[in-house]
Amino acid sequence: MSQGIFGIIDFDRRIETPKVLALRMGEFLQKEGSRKAKISHVWGSYYILGMKRICEAPYQQTDIARNDRLEALCLIHGEIHNYDTLLKERLCEETPCDGDLDLILELYRQNGPQFARKLNGLFSLAILDKRENSLILVNDRFGMAHQVYWTVLNGGFRFATHLKTLLAYPDIRREVDPEGLNLFLKYSYIPSPRTIFREIRKLPPGQVLTLKDGKLTVDSYWEFGRHNNSPTDLQEAVSSYKELLRESISRRLGSNGEVGILLSGGLDSSANVALATQCTSKKIKTFSVGFDDPTFDERPYARIVARHFDTEHFEYAITGNEIDELPLLIWHLEEPYFELGLFLTYLGMAAAQKQVNVILGGEGADQVFGTGGFAGGLPAALRYLLLKYRLAGPVSKCTGLLRGNYFYEHDNFAFKIRLLLNRVVDLNNWYFYGYDEHELSLLHSNPALTSLPRIFSGQPAGRPPSFPVFYRETQINQDLRHYVNENVMVKSARMADMLGLALWESYLDTDVVDFVVSLDYQFKRSGNVFAHLRGNIPTKFLHRKAMEDLLPIEIITKPKQGGFVPVMIFLNDPELRKQIYRHLLKSEVMRKYFRMDYLNSIFSNYESIQGKKIYWHNFHNSKANRILFLLTFDIWHHLYVENHPLEVEPQPLGEYLLLKNQT
Repeated sequence: MSQGIFGIIDFDRRIETPKVLALRMGEFLQKEGSRKAKISHVWGSYYILGMKRICEAPYQQTDIARNDRLEALCLIHGEIHNYDTLLKERLCEETPCDGDLDLILELYRQNGPQFARKLNGLFSLAILDKRENSLILVNDRFGMAHQVYWTVLNGGFRFATHLKTLLAYPDIRREVDPEGLNLFLKYSYIPSPRTIFREIRKLPPGQVLTLKDGKLTVDSYWEFGRHNNSPTDLQEAVSSYKELLRESISRRLGSNGEVGILLSGGLDSSANVALATQCTSKKIKTFSVGFDDPTFDERPYARIVARHFDTEHFEYAITGNEIDELPLLIWHLEEPYFELGLFLTYLGMAAAQKQVNVILGGEGADQVFGTGGFAGGLPAALRYLLLKYRLAGPVSKCTGLLRGNYFYEHDNFAFKIRLLLNRVVDLNNWYFYGYDEHELSLLHSNPALTSLPRIFSGQPAGRPPSFPVFYRETQINQDLRHYVNENVMVKSARMADMLGLALWESYLDTDVVDFVVSLDYQFKRSGNVFAHLRGNIPTKFLHRKAMEDLLPIEIITKPKQGGFVPVMIFLNDPELRKQIYRHLLKSEVMRKYFRMDYLNSIFSNYESIQGKKIYWHNFHNSKANRILFLLTFDIWHHLYVENHPLEVEPQPLGEYLLLKNQT
């Protein structure tokens, strides 16, 4: 398990006091995650490189790799899962290979920047090529390790997998980027390449950054392709898929000691348990997080799986008081972030941390099979039909009329219709728990600050192809290229790093993803576009079929239920709500960016729905989210702009509000 990398490169001039800077950046990194990890530094006249790493396997190198023959250095945050396979395929067997970083340098010299296509794992890595006077930065396909932050300052290039480490450089201005802020307010996170700071960017997953001859380029090193030998027979597909998933889990468990599995009780985590028991003789430990409200609680299903496979099972019930830990989570997340599953992931991992060092996660299965809820189902079917019959334009104009309070402030059919139509006419509106463009225009005190970058391009030219092809492209663009790596894995990787856990994701294995994405539509969902409209289609068809002989029938037939927290639970306490309102309305940060009258209306509307019957939980979640987004930004600004994150301790929320309301 790796903990972080950083560097400063300036090919044109000498770096002043390189040792002082290296030690300062390393000192900041030492405070992140496990303090048992070793920090390795190297520096020269024009570069500083640093790496913090814990070895979990004999082949992992804790020192930055130097290859004098290749005149290159390599450092990594993460793990290469197919090291043994790559070692067997070596072309230079006569030269020594002391571990994973040496092997990566060999692959780089043989294949150039495209060497990353051969790697199966979670990693952010850097290669300094002295011979070519170039720097290479690479992220894995899904951002399963930390994303790499970078900036160009005074002609020099700085990078780090932790924002705190990058901010150790004194000349970087901590100025909020309004577009980054708006992305957070709309989506609950900030997609790459933007960050919350104007002068800092981050490298998207699946891409390679090259700095050479004063030019900086960023390119994708892989694309979702179609296998030439993709199976068309169901039984063959089932057999191949099950074996690939089993191999993925086996690679990740390896020789690790006790392994924990985050068990929601759903199909994906239950399949992890079933196959993990085939890959290790050690007793599996499982961890479930639930709620007292049976509407959201999946723990009864998790218990069925735990009993079936005789795991050592642990549970935690969310009460809502956990919101007190929000400042601590924001400190570790480093950018404004508040996703519905944040506390679910954090609390599950916190329970696991007391028992194990390695956990197996089930993230990504929804997106790989196109059932994440953003590309698939009803919105995709409606969007396809509108494009096919050239109605997208007229319907899009109609959505501009749905701006009154009736469509925003009430738990009614009009609220649902507005959300659905907005999602259908524009892929950029797929996430409806945040502020849309109309709400942002009302929220901001300065109209010049309402600009919102578009993540997805506009309508495709002409009529779409067949629905299966349209569905696959929508799934890839939305769920796989964006949601899983920009949101899901950011949350999981950061929480695991915070708790000093090694997190392995079986469904995001390179071989598993390539295989499933290449399959025909009928292996993922059955039914035509009109079946999608009716909503009566089985999802993850191949996945369920492959698990039929392994899992209890209750799990196979169970509809998708959880994966997120009903965030209203965090605002159940009327006194806490009053403290939050009072603080935000007097906050200088809120006054700088937002209109106080609109904040007042947000709070008043939320109070007006308290105690009323809930017809649609998503309505109440979206209203609670809007308040918690504002609170998150306020806390983040306190930690990262008003103070330096390593010079201020994150306080529990109650103490933070009490202190702020007294000043």
